[in-house]
Amino acid sequence: MQKILIVHTGGGLGDVLLSTPVIEALKLNYPEAQIDFMARPYTSAAIKNNPFIHTIYTVDKEKMSWSEAFSWSRKLAKQKYDAALVLWSNSPLAFMLYFARIPIRVGQDSRFSYSWTYTHKVRIRSEHGDEQSHWSDVMLDYVRALNIPVPQLKPRFVIPETAIHKAKQLMQALPQNSGPIIGLHPSKGISNVAKIWPTSVFADWLKALYQQLQARLVVTGGPQERDITTKIIEEAQVPCLNLAGETDTEALAAVAKQCQVFICPDSSPAHLAAISGVPTLDIFALKSDFPNRWKAVGAPVVVIRPTTWKCQRICCKEKCPDFSCYKQIDGQQIVEGVKQLLQSDIQTESQEKQ
Repeated sequence: MQKILIVHTGGGLGDVLLSTPVIEALKLNYPEAQIDFMARPYTSAAIKNNPFIHTIYTVDKEKMSWSEAFSWSRKLAKQKYDAALVLWSNSPLAFMLYFARIPIRVGQDSRFSYSWTYTHKVRIRSEHGDEQSHWSDVMLDYVRALNIPVPQLKPRFVIPETAIHKAKQLMQALPQNSGPIIGLHPSKGISNVAKIWPTSVFADWLKALYQQLQARLVVTGGPQERDITTKIIEEAQVPCLNLAGETDTEALAAVAKQCQVFICPDSSPAHLAAISGVPTLDIFALKSDFPNRWKAVGAPVVVIRPTTWKCQRICCKEKCPDFSCYKQIDGQQIVEGVKQLLQSDIQTESQEKQ
């Protein structure tokens, strides 16, 4: 194959990050092939600097209109792709590839309206009771559908030098304590939660880290999360550097890389940190979270999760009234998790020197 298109317009930044092994697996098997990628503008940041990607197409919506799909099918037909893999299927995308007359089309099975358009169908394990497989390996099933060998591969994210330089400049304002540099990204990117997000919980985590480890604390977040991070720091009443709204995706990864441990509720910043080699404390507080499927990979990772929940049988994070599950994770658990990661980092450095 000479030209391959990967389509991933669904999910968030973390979903696209965890699909990057698909890119590398295809490149290993077709080293001369041109590999292009279609994503949304926000999630395309996950593969912006990927060395195996030739062209990035961006679309504004997770599910494009039928007119947009047919317009794209005409554009793609002119590119004469040999194969296309749709990693997050819906009807317009499936028919977009079908009418683009791409010979090999890999996509999700079990969908009456569009699965028949794919030449190679993938059984999504998570839809059939699998809660153990990591999502990055589930994504590799799309490559396995082509009957080509797939080695063990980790997600990849490239931090440019400009982002590293920016991160170092931002971190100059870090409080000058004697302890380790600890990063905290205290949000999951869920919209409309500012008034109900349990800021006191994260404030207690910061306070415990400062009091017990004399940690130098940096708090990150998106522009829309600045109010939340400000409130958390005010409640903690300990020295912190608030970088919410100061970083794009690349700079956030570079800031995380300056940390000795990065703490994050299950979301894309945890993946950015671990992929960048930073020991990561991955918090899975919600009942509907799946740690085995979504935990960060690429560096030592400690998962913290409650053992019981007070919410009803069904947990829907978008409709959660108070996120009280986070209150079951106290500052001492966070400190112990950080200590474990700091020790694992010391051991890793020792092994690398031997």
